[in-house]
Amino acid sequence: MRNHVERFLVLFNRLKSELNYSLKNLKWLPKEKPEIAELCYQLDDTYSLLIRIMANKTEKYSVVPSVFQKSWDDYEKNYQVKVEEVAKPLREKYEKELRALLQKLENDAKEKGQSHEEFWGQLAKTMPFKRGATFNPVEDDAASLLGDLFYLIDTIVDNPDFLPGLVTDKHIGAFNYFEKVIGINFHDINNRWCKAPNLFISEKIKKKTDKLVEIYNEAVKSYIFGLNVAATAMCRALLEHILINYYGMPKNDLCKIVAMAEKKFNKLKSLNLYKLRMDGNDVMHEYETKSRIEDAAVVNYLQTIRALVDFIPE
Repeated sequence: MRNHVERFLVLFNRLKSELNYSLKNLKWLPKEKPEIAELCYQLDDTYSLLIRIMANKTEKYSVVPSVFQKSWDDYEKNYQVKVEEVAKPLREKYEKELRALLQKLENDAKEKGQSHEEFWGQLAKTMPFKRGATFNPVEDDAASLLGDLFYLIDTIVDNPDFLPGLVTDKHIGAFNYFEKVIGINFHDINNRWCKAPNLFISEKIKKKTDKLVEIYNEAVKSYIFGLNVAATAMCRALLEHILINYYGMPKNDLCKIVAMAEKKFNKLKSLNLYKLRMDGNDVMHEYETKSRIEDAAVVNYLQTIRALVDFIPE
């Protein structure tokens, strides 16, 4: 991932330089300078690859250069849609050229007596990939695809002659047990996982971040399974952990810790840390009145933690 991160930063900085740091120039400059369109294609391709890599990570964090968070947020907020639009014609052109090349190779193989199946089978051996590699969590709806799979299982059970003995009523019962008794909702889990922010940790942070990452991922996992009370409590614990261990605040009542941190680091005032502290306290001390916390609130707490980590002094 490191190479892709560095490539993204280089390409993005080059694009901004070519545009003379004015985004409005992207509307006309690619027509005057075709190399700008190629640059946009490379940047868009690198961005797409990065979000796919991050979407496939088992944990919501990455160690990155200190400038990455700011550049990434700037790109997603201001550039991404416009760069993708400029890159689209080139992407379609390259995909068309690839299809034409593969068709030519297949036609040449047919002239040598190779069948369609033999050609693609041999090609697959030269480009090995893992089973399921065509699935892209950024573009594909994982929960809907599982729904299709479970529908197929239902169909097989209803037609036992199709695959006799392979899938039985017990398999359907086991799935119902996970879904209806345990309460696993694949659509909700997938949606929450996509909404949970990635934590970017500057490689210049000197202290170990193992515990920070561990607690953050515990908060994320609590959230994606709908345990918003637990997720909020974990975010409060993270707030205290980060301020003490990374901002150098002395151990004290969290209210005083926040006050001291905001006094010493003025930019922390924009994060509204008092609200996270108060909501975390309410969860811990008044559970019955705080048994329902909306998903959006938890995502906001996680984003607050991400910003707090981004502000850690180097």
